[in-house]
Parts: sequence; structure tokens; C-alpha cells
Amino acid sequence: MKFFKHLRDLRKMNKKASEELNLKKLLKIYRVFGQHYKKYWKIIAASFLSLFATIGVTVLTPWPLKIILDHLILNKELPEFAAFLRPVVENSPRIVLLSLAISIVLLSFLQAIFSYFNKFWLSKTGDSIGADIRERVFAHLNTLSLSFHEGSRTGKMIYLLTSDIGKMKAVLVNFPQDVMHRVGLFSTYIVLMALLNWKLCLISLATFPFFFLFTRFFGAGMKKFTKKSRKQESEVASILSENLQAMSLVQAYGREDTECERFTVENKASLKSKLSTLKLYRTFSRILDVLVGLGIASILYFGGKFALGGEILPGTLVIFVTYLQDMFGTVHNFNEIFLSLAKSQASAERLMEVLDEESTVKDRSDAIQIEKLNGKIEFKNVSFSYKKGKKVLNNLSFEVQPGENIALVGHSGAGKSTLISLLLRFYDPQEGQIFIDGEDVRKYTMKSLRNQTTILFQEARLFQMTVKENIAFGKKGATEEEVIRAAKLAEAHNFIMRMPKGYNTMMYEGGENLSGGQKQRINIARAIIRDKPIVILDEP
Repeated sequence: MKFFKHLRDLRKMNKKASEELNLKKLLKIYRVFGQHYKKYWKIIAASFLSLFATIGVTVLTPWPLKIILDHLILNKELPEFAAFLRPVVENSPRIVLLSLAISIVLLSFLQAIFSYFNKFWLSKTGDSIGADIRERVFAHLNTLSLSFHEGSRTGKMIYLLTSDIGKMKAVLVNFPQDVMHRVGLFSTYIVLMALLNWKLCLISLATFPFFFLFTRFFGAGMKKFTKKSRKQESEVASILSENLQAMSLVQAYGREDTECERFTVENKASLKSKLSTLKLYRTFSRILDVLVGLGIASILYFGGKFALGGEILPGTLVIFVTYLQDMFGTVHNFNEIFLSLAKSQASAERLMEVLDEESTVKDRSDAIQIEKLNGKIEFKNVSFSYKKGKKVLNNLSFEVQPGENIALVGHSGAGKSTLISLLLRFYDPQEGQIFIDGEDVRKYTMKSLRNQTTILFQEARLFQMTVKENIAFGKKGATEEEVIRAAKLAEAHNFIMRMPKGYNTMMYEGGENLSGGQKQRINIARAIIRDKPIVILDEP
């Protein structure tokens, strides 16, 4: 009963899934990511040449066995096109047998060589394109507004740039070659079988419509289950990322058990989804196996009759059975190819969604580069809200003169950090204007505007690089003397020199090998080395 229940489940999902896995969406994926083919066209061409060579060798593989069976063992005459070999076969059958045995080894060797180069070049192309796409998506993520990043879970973005991009190889590289390989092999088999005996060829192909109908009827439903499974994996990755990043908070608040519970729930849901997909896939595969058995049985029965009646030679039946088994495997594997494509398409769609995202804050077409600011700041009737109808700032106006120090004081959530975000154009106000040196900040390019400011955020973020590199992060091309000077001004030099390798000491992830105060000193040194006209301290 479970067997038929799985079939019903597959059929229910098929209608929706078939709408998702369609040619239109697939063409869009190739249109968006196809530009990456140009860079590797030589490797792609080489992989296709090795593919065609592999097909040719595969087709020839059973022919030595046919010659041995028909013309050496049964002593049947060679066909007219090979008549020149008759004296050799008749006078030196053992030499011919040895030659045919060697030819089988040689064909296997050639198939291994061609297949090796094909797979190597295929993997090289896929990995190279994947690396290029990863760089492209990463670069695009860096252009998006803070509103996007604040609304996105870190774990999902990490999953996107690792697992999802890894799946792109299947849709961009493997799928076209797999289809070409199977279509080419299938077509060649049909032509040769028709030349050998057209009636037996038609009988051989009789079961294939059932294969295609069954795959069409149930196969697409697999994508829906697969997509659900991938979503669950993404949730597990997100929880794992959040937990590892906040481990000190979890332990400090004694929430280890709660977090383990939360992870267990999602992990079990992911396992359940995977097992459901596995059961459905196995059900699908077993039915295809039955159809394969029917096809092989029919060719053996009718082919055997033809052989007994002298219409074909026994070796021809061997060729038909060998080809037919390979053809069934080819059609059977089409389901795996499309299942892999379904996974890859889901990944590709997520990547395209990110690439389609546009920054909510952009440079104006007439924005100019600003080389030096004096630092006069004016907020004029500025209103801003993160959510519609809930204003964080309402009609705010104030001025800051060059050289003037001011402090903004207010309770948590009053909008102090929002002012900084507006000044640096992480966001734009819904009403009012912000001026620097008498010009609307939107007149300047965002990069040049931010290059005239220094900011110390509430949290001291350090990178997994040396102390010197963390300080020099504030100024591109900073010299060692500038780094040391900034560290001394930030009162960080002494404790840095006590570290194992001084300024060349490698920071752990997040600066975990420093105290909170030491991290903030490094953060201040990074700000000092910038030496910009506008300095913002966000509660350090």
C-alpha cells in the first residue's frame, strides 16, 4: 500500500513541479549566467571533442564479441565490406581471436582515456565558472543597501555562496553535456540497430514510450520534494551559523539546552524531508527497473526467434541486448539528470533573486567625486522610518560646524545610530535633506562621501588577519610607521608588543584572542589612521 501511496504523492506534486521546471526558466538561467562560458570556450570545446570520442568507442565495444561469436565460433562468412579479411579468419583464427581480445582491451583503454579527459575538463570548467559566479554574487552583495543585509540571515547567504553555487555546475555544465552524451549515444544506437535489423529495432523501441510517459507523469514531482528538502537544509545552516556566532551569549545566558532543542527540531525536519524524497525516488526507480526487464525480455524472445530462424546472427542479438541495456540505462539516467537539474534550478533561482536585488540607495547620474570636505554638516527637516507609519526621526534639524564636537544623547532606539546611517547614506531620508559643506549629500558619490568620514561602530569588529593588517584596513597602502603611530595614539602599542608576534600576530575570528577593551583600542587605531575630516563615534 505504501508503494502506491508514494505514487499518489508523486502525482500530486507533479502538476506544480512541472510548471516550475520548464524551458522558459531554464533559458533565463543560461541567459543570466551564460556570459561565463566565453572565458572557458577552449576547455568546453575540448571536453565536447572527448565526449564524441567516448561515444564512438562505446558504440564499438560489443563488436569484437560479435565477430568472435559469428565468424570464429560459428564460422559464418564475413559481410562483403570485410571480404578481404576472409583468408585471415579462415587460415589464422587464433591470431584473429588474439587480435580481437587485444582490441577489447584497447577499446576499454581508449574509453578510459577519453572519459578521463572529458570528466577532467568538465569539472575544471564547472569549478571555474562556479568560482566566477561566486565572485560576481559576492561583489553584488557588497553593493546592496544595509536594508537588504539586515533583512537577510547570515546562514542563508553563506549557504548561497557555498552550496548553491556548487550546484550551479550541474545546470550550466553537466546538464548540457549529459543531454548531448545521452542523445548522441541513443541516436547512434538506433541508427546501427536499424541497419542491422529494422524489425528488431522497432521491437526494441516499443517499451521506450512507456518510459517517457512514466517519467513525464511522475518524474517532475520529485523537484517539489527536493526543493523542500533544500529549504530545510538552509534552515539548519542558518541556525548553526547564528548559534556559533553568538556562542558566548548562549553560554552566558545558560541557553545551551534551548538552542540544542531548536537545532534538533530543524535537523529532524530536514532528515524527514530527505527520507521522504529518498522513498519517493526509490519507488520511482523500481518501477523503471520493471520496465527495463520487460524490454530486455521482449528483445530476447523476438531476437531469439529471429536468430533460430536464420534471419539474424547470434552476435547481432548480443549487439542488440548490449545496446538496449545501455539505452535503458541512458533513459533511466535522464531522470537523475533532471532531478539534479531540479536541485540546480532551485539554487540558480535563489542566486538570480539576489542578483536581481537592487540597492535602495544609489548614486545619482550626476553625482560627483569629492576629494576633500571641510566637515560642515546640516540636517534640515529630516524624517525617516524603517517601517511605514513608524517614524524614527521626525522633522529633525541641526548643524555641526567644522572643528566642532557634539554629542547626541538619547534613550535606546531614539535614532542616534540612524542619524549616522543617514549621514553615510546607508539609507536616504523619506523627507528633508542632509547637507555637507552646503551641498546635498546625494550630490556626492557614496564611495567618495564615505571616504571622507571615519566611524567607530558600537561593536569592534576585527578580521582574521594580523594586528597590523587590521589597523591598516582603515587606510589603503598604509605604511608600518603610520600603523605604529596610530596604535600609539590609541594606546594600543604596549599590549600589541606583548603579543607573541607583535604587530604580526594573527587575530582569531572576531578578535577572540583579545579582551573587549583591547579590541576597541585596535578599532580606534584603525579610525585614527584614516585621518578624515568627519569622525563619528557610535558609543564605543
